[in-house]
Amino acid sequence: MMSPTRSVLSLDTPDGSDADTAELALPSADLLDRALAGWQRFLRTEAEVADA
Repeated sequence: MMSPTRSVLSLDTPDGSDADTAELALPSADLLDRALAGWQRFLRTEAEVADA
């Protein structure tokens, strides 16, 4: 199965040519869940250090 993508605006390039819109792959739900769990673990650790 292909990852969902979205179009992003093109940018003017220094040589004057116009770049077309590029496809940007979006992160999977699993990756977002793992990132959230890691962020929450980091915040708990920081709170424990601040309380010490």
